[in-house]
Amino acid sequence: MSAEVSTEFLVAQPLTGRLRTTLSDVLSDPLVSPGAAASARQPNWRWIRGCLALAYALILGAFVLNVGVPTERLSMFAWVLTGLSIACVGRGYRAVGGLVRDWLPFVGVLVLYDLTRGLADTLGMPLHLTDLPVLDSLLFGGTLPTTWLQDRFGQGSGWGASGAADWWHVLVTAVYVSHFLVTPILAAVLWIRNRGRWIAFTSNVVGVAVLGVTTYILVPAAPPWYAAAEGVIPPVQRLSGLGWDVLGLHSAGSLFDQGQAKVNLVAAIPSLHTAYAVLVFLFFWPVLNRLSRVLLAVYPLLMGLILVYSGEHYVVDVLLGWVCAGLVALVIRQGTGIWKRRSQSAPARSGPLVEHGLVGDAPSG
Repeated sequence: MSAEVSTEFLVAQPLTGRLRTTLSDVLSDPLVSPGAAASARQPNWRWIRGCLALAYALILGAFVLNVGVPTERLSMFAWVLTGLSIACVGRGYRAVGGLVRDWLPFVGVLVLYDLTRGLADTLGMPLHLTDLPVLDSLLFGGTLPTTWLQDRFGQGSGWGASGAADWWHVLVTAVYVSHFLVTPILAAVLWIRNRGRWIAFTSNVVGVAVLGVTTYILVPAAPPWYAAAEGVIPPVQRLSGLGWDVLGLHSAGSLFDQGQAKVNLVAAIPSLHTAYAVLVFLFFWPVLNRLSRVLLAVYPLLMGLILVYSGEHYVVDVLLGWVCAGLVALVIRQGTGIWKRRSQSAPARSGPLVEHGLVGDAPSG
């Protein structure tokens, strides 16, 4: 029973009958009002959701420690949607319907992107294998940044006689893997707090994915580790997953390696790791204070540095990732502005109020 209903029961009933109460009235009347009794029979949904959330967190933590971070798209969104479904418990069928209505198309588009991305290297377009390292070398005076970084911080300097990786590779892996986690987690938080912002954010995410897969099809490009394996550039190791070994999480490392083996190996242009990091930076920039903006700006910069060091991307790929995110953000912002102006000029239309802020536009005030 809602607070409004219970208040109405207490104060809105007309006072009728005699004012004097006899002993027989006291003995015959129930000690608890019908409204209070009905309220007592209702489950404490907040407590239930809290218990389910705690169980969810424990299971997810055990999964990550024993199996690894779920970087595969469907697996990741399965975890996210399971968590969001807990937030819908006790809120009625409209909350569940809103979850399905909003997330099913979004997840479907990204899964379709993954499938298309995997086919991009089979369409017969020429592979860009040698021109990217040439461009990187021209940008840095004849030095290839990936080989320069690995010569100074890779296996030849400080890994030790045992071949063990240095501690900073934990940071390398953490930042690299954050690409698979940050976007869906932020989308989940925005959906719960402000559906309008969620729509804007997911529109940018889908826009980056569409532009990315278009580029993969038209310009398939090999990353540094691939070019090194083909003998085009000096030896380069793929170091993005080395942090799992430093932490002793070998199962997580194996799951990570399996995920990398399933993706398109020649989808280096643009770097979507960079693009999504920049997208997060651009999207939240207007609502943050100065210190938060500085801290957030470190994320795409650090992501770019780690991608180059780990052999996953050239500097050119990273720069194109910035361009991709900026272009998508600009187009969507302009399109949103046009849509708002047309909506304001059209006759206002009223609709049913959304009962739960969980599945509707954020409540005003």
